[in-house]
Amino acid sequence: MTDLLATCPALTTILRDAQEVSSYLWDRGWAESNAGNLSIDVTSAVAGTESAFRRTRSEELVAPRRGLSGRALLVTRSVRRFRDFARDAEHNSVLLRIDDAGSGYDVLWGGLNGLDFRPTSEFPTHLLLHEYLVDLGSGETAVLHTHPTDLIALTHMPDCRHQGNLNRVLWSVLPEVKVYLPRGVGLVPYRVPGSEALASATERVVREGLEVAVWQFHGCLALGATASEAFDRIDTANKAARVALQCRSAGHRIG
Repeated sequence: MTDLLATCPALTTILRDAQEVSSYLWDRGWAESNAGNLSIDVTSAVAGTESAFRRTRSEELVAPRRGLSGRALLVTRSVRRFRDFARDAEHNSVLLRIDDAGSGYDVLWGGLNGLDFRPTSEFPTHLLLHEYLVDLGSGETAVLHTHPTDLIALTHMPDCRHQGNLNRVLWSVLPEVKVYLPRGVGLVPYRVPGSEALASATERVVREGLEVAVWQFHGCLALGATASEAFDRIDTANKAARVALQCRSAGHRIG
């Protein structure tokens, strides 16, 4: 990973954890092609070392995020695969610093010599959620979006297109859901991927105190103190969805 980790060793653990999660997503079939994305607020990890990074590019944000002024975010790149990020973080992610006005960002590391730098297409959602987490003073720094097969399948069931019903199904088949997701999951009706409408709908779910938002027909997004914690939350919900679908396929009514 070039000299980044020598310059800022606090990022080593964060990057290794994120890469390990990326390999899990690919192995489970939740990251077909370039599906899914990840962002982590690494402000505390790079504090005091920003001068060591070389700014390679500056870009404006579509919508200002003043609450993220000065924050540093590690973000997977657009049109990149999780399986590639798992083996090569530098060329498949970018380290960004939001400017002091919250209206743009500098690319500090990643991409290909700063030329191919674009963050994930779901960047608006990630920014909105990170801004809310900073305002909340939350210890959660990771935002993970992936395509867990069984949860997606469950949202195609007519009776699971309501948040209350979906949670009743998940809670009824796996006790761990109550342990790890005591408030359940949020359900976001289908919105165009990458849109501000999807970002706003997801933020509403998070503001309800829920760590997991299921995107109808599309996938799932989770928060966590680390990428691993966000993954665990999705993994638990998807396990319950798989059990529910297997019970239903055997003729046993769940929920």
